[in-house]
Amino acid sequence: MKQIPRKIAIPILAVFVVVLLLLLFRVRKITVEGNTFFPEEIVASEVCGTFLDKNTISAYIKNHLGFTAKLPYVREYEISYPSISEIHIKLYEKKVIAGIAYMNQYIYFDKDGTVLKSTKEEIPDIPLFETKTMTTFTLYDKVRMEDESLLKQILNLANLFQHYEVIWDKVVFNEENAAYLYSGEIKVSLGKKEAYDEEISALSSVLATAREKHLSGSIDMTNYHVKGDIIFKKRK
Repeated sequence: MKQIPRKIAIPILAVFVVVLLLLLFRVRKITVEGNTFFPEEIVASEVCGTFLDKNTISAYIKNHLGFTAKLPYVREYEISYPSISEIHIKLYEKKVIAGIAYMNQYIYFDKDGTVLKSTKEEIPDIPLFETKTMTTFTLYDKVRMEDESLLKQILNLANLFQHYEVIWDKVVFNEENAAYLYSGEIKVSLGKKEAYDEEISALSSVLATAREKHLSGSIDMTNYHVKGDIIFKKRK
């Protein structure tokens, strides 16, 4: 039997090895962990959207060299390979802390005011700021308001509520941009200020106690001063 020449055998062997690797390490499954607002298939297509991601070897090399897709709705993400044919994506999403209700549109944002989601339907259990001030946005960009000082008020309050673990339902602004906080059956008049740090720091424990006791009533903090009294008026 005639032996195949070396110069022909080597390329044939190389092709055979490449085909074997392509078949053996072909990606058959992509799983996603930590996705709250975005479907698994969308995340998978954005992270593993190139032809290199069809094979775990080439995908690993690509990601190891830093050629990873940027996802504007996450702080970071990790890619692992549970098997020779599987890619796993673990997301650390940017956290939605509140929303803005404006003209039948719900705009949900993170601590920096970056819009992470917009919808015509309200998302349950995410508190809202209600305003009549013109509000525009681009997804994954900072929300824009006609009155920039109002946006500063909103971000200040949202982050303070988050920091002090205040349970709230909504904040409504009147025509002068004075803020009214609603938490269960309790209404708090906060007034218009550049920052509400002292007010929310003092209010947080009082509000928690009032909610725990299922009280209904109002608190006026429009003229609150540091270490001043907080007067809770029960609803009759």
